[in-house]
Amino acid sequence: MDELVMVLSLEQKLIEERHIKAKKNTSEIIGTLFMDMLTLHDYSVNDLNLIIVTLGPGTFTGIRVGLAFCKGLASGLNLPVIGVSTLDVLGAYFSAFEGYHVFPVIDAKKGEVFFSLYYVENGELLRKTDIASKRPVDAIRYIMTPCICFGSGIALCEPYISHKEDIILIKDGYKRITGEKLIKTGLRLWDKKEMGALTPVYGRKSEAEIKLSLP
Repeated sequence: MDELVMVLSLEQKLIEERHIKAKKNTSEIIGTLFMDMLTLHDYSVNDLNLIIVTLGPGTFTGIRVGLAFCKGLASGLNLPVIGVSTLDVLGAYFSAFEGYHVFPVIDAKKGEVFFSLYYVENGELLRKTDIASKRPVDAIRYIMTPCICFGSGIALCEPYISHKEDIILIKDGYKRITGEKLIKTGLRLWDKKEMGALTPVYGRKSEAEIKLSLP
């Protein structure tokens, strides 16, 4: 079951953040839930001036539905859209740790983790590797020290990195993004005029693609 996350803010001031376990298909309810949240705070779609959306990695259906909805809304209202990788938002939790590498990992299921390695320089979080999905034993080979390792996939990686030096292993917390961190990360890109492509970040092939690639 996908978790639908919706955030409403006035610049960096968070108005509401909803985490919804969708019992129906996300595509069937996302519009209604979005309008409900706006109406609750006496806003309409005409009050919107910027949309920030996560690009993944995550569930294939959740990424596609969320991105399609935001693109459609932006097109209809002629609004700009900022796309942010989930791993970029997670990494931003530790963007103040100058000189450290940051290694967020997300449980990708099937014995794999989504990951990317970052480095903090001059207060900026610089991505050093592509976003990918690998077995934990292979993913941790990308780590450079000193490094902060965390996320929903950290339990899978722990057996391979707990003995290493110069690694801060965070087992609790920082396992999902918050609305506040998403907004701040998106607005930072907006201020820097970094408007990347609104392309889903899957991190690996879908089941359909894997089957089609078989001989």
